[in-house]
Amino acid sequence: MLANSTPFKGISSQLSFMFGRYPGVALLLLLWLALQYAGGLTWWEYSRPALQAGQIWRVLSAHFVHLNDTHLLLNALGLLAITSLWSQALRGWSPSLLAAGIALGVTAGLWFRAEHLSYYAGASGVLHGLFIVGALLSQEIRWPWRLLAILGLLVKLLAEIHVDTGSAQLIGAPVIHAAHQFGALSGFVFCILILAISQRR
Repeated sequence: MLANSTPFKGISSQLSFMFGRYPGVALLLLLWLALQYAGGLTWWEYSRPALQAGQIWRVLSAHFVHLNDTHLLLNALGLLAITSLWSQALRGWSPSLLAAGIALGVTAGLWFRAEHLSYYAGASGVLHGLFIVGALLSQEIRWPWRLLAILGLLVKLLAEIHVDTGSAQLIGAPVIHAAHQFGALSGFVFCILILAISQRR
């Protein structure tokens, strides 16, 4: 009995650590799971016709629901990787608050600059924004390495427009590269706002 309970104790301790130090990340993961299995794309995806009909909640929910379980798993792994890399800047409740703000920025970009796009779902735009925030605000990694990480992301954003990364085959749908670009831009804007507020204080 004791031997069988050991793996569960390990999982429990990991969950306790995440909820304790990274409650914002835990909240995002729980929200993603909840939307995925409580309505899914039908209720939560970015849908230009539905938004025009007044379903305004989709401006946020579109970035917390996924096309399928594979899409959800890939973005969950991405979120955990970004949090591990920029743990100092993304602990506490900040990831969930930043994710909401970045999601609004991505929706605004898609709405005003991608009029041809009728449907979208996924957190990849938000993840690009969180990566930028972490790289710019983290104090635990020296500037040259953070600058290299930002340059690497910019190269990725440029390259994926012209090169097939294989992501579309994994998730079974086209990748909306514009969401990545708007997410990174929104993350940068939030960094400027955060730094400006901290300077005033």
